[in-house]
Amino acid sequence: MTAHVIEVGPNVIRRLCCGGGTVVDREAETAALEGVDDPVTLVDSRPVAVESLWRTVLESLGCGGSDRAIVIYPSWWAPARVNVVTAAAQVLGGEVVMRSRPWLLRQVSAPEARDTTLVVEIADGLVVITGATVAAETRRRRRPDLADAVARSIHTMASGITETVVIDAPRSVHGAGALAETIATALRDCGDMTAMAVDDVGMKKLAAEIISDEVHTLDADSSAAEKDPHRRWTLVRAALLIGALLGAMALIHHPVPQAGNGVPTTFLVEGHVALQVPAQWPVRRVVAGPGSARLQITSPSDPEVALHVTQSRVASATLAASADFLKSAIDAAPAGEFVDFDPVGHTAGRSAVTYREVRSGHDIGWTVWVDKDIRISVGCQSRHGHEDAVSQECELAVRSARAIA
Repeated sequence: MTAHVIEVGPNVIRRLCCGGGTVVDREAETAALEGVDDPVTLVDSRPVAVESLWRTVLESLGCGGSDRAIVIYPSWWAPARVNVVTAAAQVLGGEVVMRSRPWLLRQVSAPEARDTTLVVEIADGLVVITGATVAAETRRRRRPDLADAVARSIHTMASGITETVVIDAPRSVHGAGALAETIATALRDCGDMTAMAVDDVGMKKLAAEIISDEVHTLDADSSAAEKDPHRRWTLVRAALLIGALLGAMALIHHPVPQAGNGVPTTFLVEGHVALQVPAQWPVRRVVAGPGSARLQITSPSDPEVALHVTQSRVASATLAASADFLKSAIDAAPAGEFVDFDPVGHTAGRSAVTYREVRSGHDIGWTVWVDKDIRISVGCQSRHGHEDAVSQECELAVRSARAIA
């Protein structure tokens, strides 16, 4: 029996087994990662279907037939991204199991301590802390200040029995190693937690241990099944059940924070902005039609319920400057299209410019503010007179949104 481990994201696609291995066509690798949220991307100035590109890239990492392929991905990736990779990974052969990075990193702890081990993932624009809940900190600050902020988040999240914090420090993420050590030092100074950084070499060692465990388990089950026909049928039925459960888990991908209505959420990272949105709401880019180019996150149960996100760099980071800009644009629009303009409004505890956009079939309540030099706009769409249908998701998105680069 054989098993292989493939790492995808945040910045590389490679094997963690078989002596390691990277994608030969680096342009294709970059295009696959950057275009994972789109249906089509460009490779060598030619349009290529993203699903096809991911299949080609993953196929190039094959190292012989395997009975199981374990694909490791960033925990903060949206379910739509994970679904793209899951579909493409079928080219690896055998059973495909999707696992988040925290799952692999927690293997450094003893089995009985893994559920209480906190994991810190360092990405280019943010740091994500995963435990029973999830928190994120932007990297746009001095390293000591960021490390202190992460340490505070960890202590807030830690349960009474939390003892171990594992810090993910991939070499492909700029400054991850130095930041990991600074975070570990900040935690050790408190004296109540064990903190350890895991680099690329450490990830490969963990993958090798997982493969060894997987192979021994598969071989033992196979041998027992051959000797006992009844046990063989029991294993077949168990495999079918486990496969179904893993398929469902791939959509959830890790314990995520809950919205006020109990809906699982995930961190969505787009350009220079990160925010929390419902995990099962499909995400698409809208570049045509009325309004600015934006991300639209739509309720799967009602197409008139959605969140919209736009962003732009601004020369002046003051709210007053954004209010003046928006007021000029609204005054130039047809009467009645934009109403209830408030240059000193509030949403989810934020001081912001607020207004309502009136469209056929629905309204969009906009909240606009400036974080660093990024103007962030979150629109909350609902049917006329039914703002409560999106109120909790809206509050969560506005409260969590922040500039990350």
